[in-house]
Amino acid sequence: MVRTGKQYLESLRDGRAVYIDGERVRDVTSDPRLAGAAHTVAELYDMQHDSAFASDLTYSSPKSGNPVALSFIEPRTREELERRGRAFAIVAEKCSGLFGRTPDFMNAGLAAIASASEIFNTETRALGENVRRYYEDMRERDLTMTHIQVNPQVDRTKAVSQQSHDIALKAVKETDAGFYVQGMRLVGTLAQFSNEILVMPSVVVTNDDSAADYALAFAVSVATPGVKIISRPTLIPQNAGHFLDHPLSSRFDEGDATIVFDNVFIPWENAFIYRDVERCNRLYKQSFLAEHYTHQTQTRALAKAEFMASLAIYIAKSTKIDAFPNVQSQLAELLMFVEGHKGMLAQAIATGSQTPFGTFAPNRWPLHTSQLYFYERYDKMINAVRALAAGGLVAAPSYAEFGGEIGGIIEQYFATSSMESEKRIRMLRLAWDASVSGFSGRQSLYERFYQGDPVRRATAYYRDYPVEGMIQRIDDVLDDLSVRAKQMGQ
Repeated sequence: MVRTGKQYLESLRDGRAVYIDGERVRDVTSDPRLAGAAHTVAELYDMQHDSAFASDLTYSSPKSGNPVALSFIEPRTREELERRGRAFAIVAEKCSGLFGRTPDFMNAGLAAIASASEIFNTETRALGENVRRYYEDMRERDLTMTHIQVNPQVDRTKAVSQQSHDIALKAVKETDAGFYVQGMRLVGTLAQFSNEILVMPSVVVTNDDSAADYALAFAVSVATPGVKIISRPTLIPQNAGHFLDHPLSSRFDEGDATIVFDNVFIPWENAFIYRDVERCNRLYKQSFLAEHYTHQTQTRALAKAEFMASLAIYIAKSTKIDAFPNVQSQLAELLMFVEGHKGMLAQAIATGSQTPFGTFAPNRWPLHTSQLYFYERYDKMINAVRALAAGGLVAAPSYAEFGGEIGGIIEQYFATSSMESEKRIRMLRLAWDASVSGFSGRQSLYERFYQGDPVRRATAYYRDYPVEGMIQRIDDVLDDLSVRAKQMGQ
């Protein structure tokens, strides 16, 4: 059954161990450094009950018949994949694409591995049944999840099992009831505001038994004893004169965290992979997890690109600089990026295919292409907003000045020929948060690395791409040229 925003917020008051700025947080829903994101997620939950969105965001559970989040659906046809994509788009547009880890991301990922649950079974343990049961439980309870899969950066030249400081998460003890884990993982985006953590396989594990202790996948409640969430400092300014001075960071700083597991017990029923290097290393390709993850992320990226292009055009029109050819050319480039992204997303759905598990997955090549292109294009969009607003960004005062003793001066001197001062200050403060603030910098870094090192991803893209047909194409041309040369007597 889909939860309300109130139910979601109440679920976060569970005694979780969240640390920020040298102290433990009493309540993430009310702490001014964290509450913005919690209430943003609550708004998304409430949308599932809004008659304007409910039919597009929910479907009937195949188990209970209750309405559940559509992002949990296991798409069996192209039509169901398209329907899920529309749900992704509604959520992304609500946040202008600036909230990277909305709950639908993990919902779709969990559905992907649940569909492929058979690949988790071993000769001694039916761990696939755990995956399936956990998926159905999360779907029916509508819980929020995050995931962590990156090992700590100690010595990047050595494998995880060869580090001088053995701090990566690993299994340290096994019992009849389960196993204990010790160590840390990162980056837990949205961890402070989640109910559950999925510890997923690291994408870089040495393919031998020395890495077995680190080759794990399991689920754990955020409030489990021994789980410690160490949050980075907030990007929400704590001395803001007005909410409208930082309208994006105040709502969309979703948080990033390191998760430390201090002798945490994991019951067998929550285990998905246990000391199994081979299964860890083949999970993403075998389960089609990356395709379903990236369908959500690139739908979100489109909303983000549309927001930034719209903001750039709005800024240009505010001072009529869109009349100049060089500005028109710059804006046209942003629009072409948006249209190109739309095309790749549509192509991924149009050329999707059935999986061995009876589901329908989008084509990964257009999705991975758009993802690898996006971070560079997004940086260009940020730079375009900066360039078009120019000195206006630096000079824009706090919106709170309108209520201060110089409110009349602000009203008089900050208008343009096409925009009154009040609206212009709102626009410039929005542009500042989108292109200059710490929130903006984190957004840029996030897009570059959230799916891994782009250089490694690009090399993997090349290694995996089906180039055989391309090689054959050139062979055919060369053979044809040889034939033509012989026919010419040469």
